[in-house]
Parts: sequence; structure tokens; C-alpha cells
Amino acid sequence: MLQAWMSIGYIVLLAVLVLAYSLGRKGNSVLAVAALVLGIPLWVGWEYARPAWTTGIITGTEVRRSDPDARGNTTDIEYIYMRNQSDRGLELVNDDSWWWLKRNSERVFNDAKTAQSRNTQMTLMWNRWRSTLFSWYPNVIAIGPAGSWPFWSARTVIFYGLSVALWLGYFYAFFRLSRSSTPLPEGR
Repeated sequence: MLQAWMSIGYIVLLAVLVLAYSLGRKGNSVLAVAALVLGIPLWVGWEYARPAWTTGIITGTEVRRSDPDARGNTTDIEYIYMRNQSDRGLELVNDDSWWWLKRNSERVFNDAKTAQSRNTQMTLMWNRWRSTLFSWYPNVIAIGPAGSWPFWSARTVIFYGLSVALWLGYFYAFFRLSRSSTPLPEGR
């Protein structure tokens, strides 16, 4: 249970809250509110797009036809079901993703079907959240054999490299604004 709370996402959220608290304690309440108003939605979007991965056994694959939209068009939605190493079920959808430059969803689905028939452990990299209220499923980004990947894949390195630049820029901007808005002592 502690491992879930030590996620990098929660550490970043805690840093945003500590920044806002410290700005408020220094008397910069406007900057503290601005840090929260900008930081919380930025964190939510970042957490939604952040990749995660799990290793387990593919227990099923399925293609479902969507309900017709207003024009009567339907699409086929590919689902991948797996059990991770802690025996927890995970339902994922397999869509192309412009954000992750994923245009190979058919290959990913074929690899999942092969892994299901061979009953081998696989590592799936995915993003997005599961929400039963909104019928959201995480999206599979990549699939591969169980092992050391996918952390060193180009997609992940680029995402976390840009994330470091984004969050350092966020914190640097608020520290600079805090220093420039701090009144100088009367003797200077």
C-alpha cells in the first residue's frame, strides 16, 4: 500500500501543495493561489498522460462494436484483459494515440492474442485512467516480453525528459515570482 503513495505523481502533487503553502506563509497569498490554480490542473493532465506499466498474463482479448453515433457510424473497440503479478485484473483498451505517436494498435493486439494463447507473461505500458462512471479504460501504448523494458523506450524517456523540464520550469517560475514580489527591508 505504501508503494502506491510513493508514486512519482503523488510526490509531484505534494511538491505543488508545499510550494503553495510556503508561498502563503511568506505572505504571497496571490502567488499561493496562482500556484494551486495552475499546478493542480497541470498535475491532473500530466498524471492522465503519464505512462505506467505492469507485468502479468493476458487472460483475454475481445473486439466490441460501439453504439452508433448521431450519424449512425460505429467503430470496433479492442479490449485486452490481463492479470498482473498480484493477481489483480486490469482491463485495457487498444487505440491509436497521437499523444504517444502510436499508430500500431493492430500489432499490439496481435501480440496480446499471441501471448494469451501461449499463456506467457508480458509487460504492457499504458496511460489514462479507469473510470466506471465515465466508461474510461487505460490505453495500451506498447507490449513486450516480461523484463527490463519499457522504461528505457524512446517514448518514455522523451515523456519524462519533457516532464522534468515542465515541472522545473513551473517551480522555477514561482520561485522567481516569489523573490521578485518580496518587499525589500527598509534599510536598503
